[in-house]
Amino acid sequence: MANHGGDRVAGDTEQIPIRFFGVPRYEAGNQAFFPAKGFILVAALLLAPGQTLTRQAAASLLWENVEQKRALGNLRQLLLRLQQFAKDDEPAVVLTGNDLAAGPAAYRSDLATFLSAAQSDDIETRKQGILCVYGELLQDVEACDEQFYLWLLSERNRLKELFFSTLGQLLEDITRFGGRKSSHIAALADCALRLEPDREETYRSLMMAYARTGDHDASQRIYDNLLRLLRTEGRHAEPATLALHRRIRSYVADNDTKASSVERPSGSRPRVAFMQPVGFDKEPAVPVIQAFIEDIANSLVRYRTFTVLSPHSSFSTAHDATGERYQVLRADYRVQSMVFDDARLSIALIDERTAEIIWSLEVVLNERQVHAAFRLLSKQVAGALAERLERHQIEPGRRHEASAYLHLLAGQQLIRGKCDLPLLRRARAEFRKAVDLDPSMSAARARISQTLQLEWLMLGGGDPHLLHRARAEAEASVEIDPALGIGHWMSAVIALHQRDFDTSADKFFEAEALAPNSADLLLQHADALAHFGQTEEAWERFQRAIDINPYAPDIYWWAGASIALKRDDFGTAVQLCGRMEDDESALRVLTVSHALNGDLATAREYGKRLQDNHPGMTARQISQLSPDRDPAVNEKLYQAYRLAGIK
Repeated sequence: MANHGGDRVAGDTEQIPIRFFGVPRYEAGNQAFFPAKGFILVAALLLAPGQTLTRQAAASLLWENVEQKRALGNLRQLLLRLQQFAKDDEPAVVLTGNDLAAGPAAYRSDLATFLSAAQSDDIETRKQGILCVYGELLQDVEACDEQFYLWLLSERNRLKELFFSTLGQLLEDITRFGGRKSSHIAALADCALRLEPDREETYRSLMMAYARTGDHDASQRIYDNLLRLLRTEGRHAEPATLALHRRIRSYVADNDTKASSVERPSGSRPRVAFMQPVGFDKEPAVPVIQAFIEDIANSLVRYRTFTVLSPHSSFSTAHDATGERYQVLRADYRVQSMVFDDARLSIALIDERTAEIIWSLEVVLNERQVHAAFRLLSKQVAGALAERLERHQIEPGRRHEASAYLHLLAGQQLIRGKCDLPLLRRARAEFRKAVDLDPSMSAARARISQTLQLEWLMLGGGDPHLLHRARAEAEASVEIDPALGIGHWMSAVIALHQRDFDTSADKFFEAEALAPNSADLLLQHADALAHFGQTEEAWERFQRAIDINPYAPDIYWWAGASIALKRDDFGTAVQLCGRMEDDESALRVLTVSHALNGDLATAREYGKRLQDNHPGMTARQISQLSPDRDPAVNEKLYQAYRLAGIK
């Protein structure tokens, strides 16, 4: 076996004297020839449970077909030879009675560095550990004996699995929120493809990593390289790879659409406010008409050329477009609706700068015409506000049976305010009726998922069956209409509560790409980011959600308070809870915030109410309701509940 070979990593030979990945080599400045069996022995010790082996086990691995007494003699000679490499009294192997253990020099090898880094939470540590893997374990080592051959094969496979799982997680972590430059990915890509150049899953991970940093050209190059490799082998790309490539290219096209939109003074998109529909007497229209207009507004969040303000806020300004509350919305356009004779609906799109009516429409709203009016309005508003429509239009997923659509509107009307268990169940009944009438209604399946997830949360997270049902409904929604953002959104929320953080991040990524201007989605994504530990990004998204929906319902202030709590801004957390009509759903946030802020008397008051809502649950169980990636966060919550008097 060669004593050195392969490319060295410049500047780190003093830190890593022994290398086991690639062709084994000893790089501590000693000119003596490091014995081949020595590399095997030290690697075996590092990979053994407890980093120790008995003398008999080590001798059997190294000299399987030699009589045991002679094999032990050979081992003694090997250990004597290794002693001359003990620089600064740091041997590679330590003798403890009948056992051999990995010594200090062994722990400064590339193998030990990688094994330690794979268990670390620190991104930079994991990155350096992966870059130590410069090839197969003990590359070019001859495996003549069966026991050694099987050991080497098993350990190589185990290390490869660990390498690629660590790499996948690292790529997720360094690119999930677009905070790292794509240059950070290149070295990892070289390392991974050098180890296994035809592993298609690696190409997919790299494509998505580059896409998340915004470097779509690099993502395309990775895809092109894969296709060239597959052509030489006479193979085709896997369906998962093709689907990912289509999704990334679609995202690029969406960015091109955004760049070609109408120019704005600060680069911002035009803001559209839907006013509350009123009757001829200026009184609010019946709830179903309000739900119809609100549904149109919510559906238009798919367009990237303008921003639709949340109807919850724009409706709350009544029909007065000159009042102070309306001015907070900073709308560029408003959509006004008036109902005549309980059936005729007049809709006008007005430019705020000139007060000019750009477009108007009058329809008779009966059960058969309500959906046709929706399609026409959505197309006309988009055409008036943007030079170019989004590639994915709203209509294909909305041609539903009329009665089913009305049930969908009725259910959405029930869950648009405060979080209340009876209302959730009534809303779910409406959504279920919609699905019974029209099984292809993707939005209704997603809303069923939402009500199940909220009910699970309000009941203390003690019924996993509710969460399993919610996940099934969300997956059904995505399967029916993959272009509908709410299905991905609900899949992300449920994955978060099931502690599947990677899936949750992926799904939020897809959902936000499909509906970038949805205040509800921004809020949920902000909440998830806080649970991921990305509190500053979470707070930024929360503020964006409030900017679109400044007169928000309770769930917004609840989520914002939870994010403020994770930022250790306890005063803001309490203040945001104070904006809720009913603070029942925020009792956990209030209990913890007051406890950690030193107001134990108030914390105990909220703690008593919390226990009344969750009888029999311990402080530990309540703390585990928060799905945080970092266990230290749950421990902090646990200690706060204890301070509040919960055992």
